[in-house]
Amino acid sequence: MSHMKKEEYLRILAEQIRCRQARVQVTREIRSHIEEQEEVYLSEGLTREEAEAEAVKEMGDPVESGAALDLVHRPRMAWGFIGMIAVLYMAGYIILNLLQSNFSAEYFIAGDHLKWLLIGLGVMVGVCYADYSRIGRWAREITAAAFVLLFGGMYLFGQQVNGSLRWMNIPILSVSVNMQLLCFLFVPLYAAIVYHYRGQRYLALGKCFLWMLPGLCIAIKIPSVMTVLMLFFTYLVIISFAVIEGWFRVSKAKALGAVWGGMAMLSYIVYLKIFLYGPEYQLMRLRVLLHMEEGQEPYQTRILNGILKGCRWIGGGEGESAARAAEGLGMDYSLVYIIACYGILAAIFAVGMLVCLFVYFMGMSVGQKNRLGSIMGFGCTAVLFVQVIYYVLVNTGILPSGAAYCPFLTYGGTGVLVTNILMGILLSIYRFQDVSLEEERGDLRQFLSVRRTVL
Repeated sequence: MSHMKKEEYLRILAEQIRCRQARVQVTREIRSHIEEQEEVYLSEGLTREEAEAEAVKEMGDPVESGAALDLVHRPRMAWGFIGMIAVLYMAGYIILNLLQSNFSAEYFIAGDHLKWLLIGLGVMVGVCYADYSRIGRWAREITAAAFVLLFGGMYLFGQQVNGSLRWMNIPILSVSVNMQLLCFLFVPLYAAIVYHYRGQRYLALGKCFLWMLPGLCIAIKIPSVMTVLMLFFTYLVIISFAVIEGWFRVSKAKALGAVWGGMAMLSYIVYLKIFLYGPEYQLMRLRVLLHMEEGQEPYQTRILNGILKGCRWIGGGEGESAARAAEGLGMDYSLVYIIACYGILAAIFAVGMLVCLFVYFMGMSVGQKNRLGSIMGFGCTAVLFVQVIYYVLVNTGILPSGAAYCPFLTYGGTGVLVTNILMGILLSIYRFQDVSLEEERGDLRQFLSVRRTVL
């Protein structure tokens, strides 16, 4: 043992670690520690060969140390979370079936509902098994490729309805995908790009703003004003998170002031462009959408107000009758139907369950030791939060009527796939949270503690 060479020791130790990603990082750290000890022994007058032998001897038995490290640095599958998410989907499926039983037309349950749920869960587990750090490592390339594919796909396969390219038909798969929802998959990629610029100065912040353009350009091309606003807001929250965490060598106060001050200035410019210098038809359309013209509320808003006025805290009321007369609102307004049929408290409970889940994942993401996992998880959770908030505001008539979507309360399609990809990334972050994935020197005290334990 005393004559074991450094390379042989590292080889034996690495063979005990089953996770390939952890094996590389741990081996790098152990090698660095051995070399540090060699320098200490060399300063005490030992020869290079003697110093190496003593440094290796100090590390203990490579099999026992490697086995102990394998227990610490290994992925752990989040089967409990997967089960909880499956329960949430089934709860949503039951709620939609109960709503469907109260109405004649199929507004809540489609024939392939269960198929989409199973496909979505399969996608989530598949993404969970993938290493999110690989997605993060190639985030810029993936973003560029996704922009080219989506932008080209909109020209080739875009389905224009009322001047909007919200849907894209894919002939090979015989499916249509919602472009508005696909835009939000740029968010975790954008978060990974922000991570790549850590440690840099103000120029890096400028580059981060430029990387907002791919997702925003797709949303503008649709066009979808709300998607642009939600996407832009989420990007700004991610940059703010990185600045607050001290990832950039900038003044936090100045950087945050520039980020949000720039957003305020841009909003003011848009206001001037539309309300003072824009075409009259755009102004009138916006005033109607924002309920600024008395007696000119959109049809959906008038229907929502009529339903909500008759609702009770528990159980159905007069609002249920109004809801039966307005079945055409459909899936985008499932929360309104829950309020009408089962009461305000039932809707608060349903939304509260989702908020609690996302708060938990937000806390898990912020608390990650791995900074790439932290910001990607933060971005995924921010998307889900924004979607739920927008869904509630549309369903309560506070925001103009639009294509709202609520995670876990949908009949399938693009919404299920987007939600499960985001959830899969979150679960992948949880799975690899004990595995060192960053290309930087880790804390060796954990290893030394493990080594003393096994010895």
